[in-house]
Amino acid sequence: MASSQTLEVSGYQVVQFIGSGAGSTLWQIRDRRTEEVFALKRVLKRTAEDMKYLDQAINEYEIGSKLTHPALRRMIEMRRVKHWLSLREIQLVMEFCLGQTLQENRIESVPQVVTIFNEVASGLAYMNAHGFVHSDIKPNNSVGAPDGTVKVIDMGQSCALGTVKERIQGTPDYIAPEQVHRRPLDARTDVYNFGATLYWVLTGKAIPTSLPQKGSMTMMADLSIIPPEDVNNQVPTSLNKLVMDCIETRPQKRPSSMNEVASRLSLIGHTLKKSGQNG
Repeated sequence: MASSQTLEVSGYQVVQFIGSGAGSTLWQIRDRRTEEVFALKRVLKRTAEDMKYLDQAINEYEIGSKLTHPALRRMIEMRRVKHWLSLREIQLVMEFCLGQTLQENRIESVPQVVTIFNEVASGLAYMNAHGFVHSDIKPNNSVGAPDGTVKVIDMGQSCALGTVKERIQGTPDYIAPEQVHRRPLDARTDVYNFGATLYWVLTGKAIPTSLPQKGSMTMMADLSIIPPEDVNNQVPTSLNKLVMDCIETRPQKRPSSMNEVASRLSLIGHTLKKSGQNG
């Protein structure tokens, strides 16, 4: 791995290494002209297998650059690095999101959870309205900032509404049945991923999904789910019902849009505030 002393990015000063993910490394960089701080996602092609990670990075930029919403990470620019006319690296310059993911810092205050997830729902509603499905909402893909705001990140698996993926893509604990069975994806796919994520944040436990258990080739049959209010007695009935509605196996039984989800969360938040629960 290159150090901040050896990694060079034209026009930017490399500040520090932040971390690594699937096929990529993340760095903090600073614009030499404006002093503005950004994040750099660096994806290298070392073997033919790595091409899928470059494709995801390109996809993330092509979709993310079309979207401008305060709850969605901004894409600044994409650079293709070639060697002898062969693509060897993708560099994504992105908004630097200060804070921790919901996976790293699980919020325990129910009113704060409602506020944060209302922002996430609004961002996803915007994304869906512009013709795209995020399709990989999970605790690790939402960053909570110190000021209480949130950013949805990582659009590498995002796609146009109605897409049928060539292979199963998603995160096992949050994946929707239609993703596992390779059916068309739409806003209700995000609703399911969102509901599974909200369930985990409220309870600290993942729901069973349709993906095979580790080491098994058999699809999960028993998807019975303990209601979140039975795990966490701080969860109000209205929020419990919303979560259970979102993670319905059949898409037609879920809320039809993220706008509906956001509207219900707003009402829940208002009710909590009236009862004196402000987090």
